[in-house]
Amino acid sequence: MSNHIEYDGKNKLLVQIRAERDLLEETLARLTPDQMLQPGASGGWTVKDVLGHISAWERRMIHWTSSHLRGEAPDVPLLWDVERMNAETHAQFKDKPLAEVLDEFHQSYRDSLALAESLSEEQLQTKYTDTWPMAPLWLGVAANTNWHYNEHRETMEAWLNK
Repeated sequence: MSNHIEYDGKNKLLVQIRAERDLLEETLARLTPDQMLQPGASGGWTVKDVLGHISAWERRMIHWTSSHLRGEAPDVPLLWDVERMNAETHAQFKDKPLAEVLDEFHQSYRDSLALAESLSEEQLQTKYTDTWPMAPLWLGVAANTNWHYNEHRETMEAWLNK
């Protein structure tokens, strides 16, 4: 992630979120529903699994950020174990129908974008060092939106191009 650690303000962040999501959507448009259910898109995961994973992290970011905005400490895991969190997310989504996962994938994006648009520059630059696992706030937003979209799009592209 070190090559991504730049912040040029809210407007650029919003442009990057939209641009990376558009690229991800373009990749997804190349896939049939059957392809979205085949393992291998990211390790042993299907595209459906990846989309559930992206949605779950967007929801976490929304929940944690909303807690901060209300002046509450977010309920982030005391043991920050991304592998465990990803495994729990996979278990949560693996048996859901593709259509349901796609609906959540699109809704969590709309909700994430709306949240990012609502944040002030001051809020985005605030560091929540005691509770926010990705301080400053803009970093948590970017990590769970545009950077995450890019990471998984590149993995899917490599899988598609095999």
